[in-house]
Amino acid sequence: MNNNSICLFASKEYYLLYWMAQHQTDTVMGPMVKFSQTELAAECGSSPATINKWLAALRKAKCVENKKRGNYLVTDTGYKVIAKMEEIETLVGGKKNAY
Repeated sequence: MNNNSICLFASKEYYLLYWMAQHQTDTVMGPMVKFSQTELAAECGSSPATINKWLAALRKAKCVENKKRGNYLVTDTGYKVIAKMEEIETLVGGKKNAY
């Protein structure tokens, strides 16, 4: 992981990714996050411009794909990032068996 990735996933972008993974709706195209940027902003307590910036960073890192307006897909990479962060949380926070 390079420094930009570390900076990205130790930030609010990561929390948006995690939130999105928890709030998906099953569709014929698979699980999707069906929220507009305005709705995401309201849920996260941020502005739509900030959400747009965070989503752009997550798309650039290939953690999220924008399928169509207001429909986002958390990618395999996104799920791997979440799993790794949960592993780190376990190590740092002492949850479960870290070894």
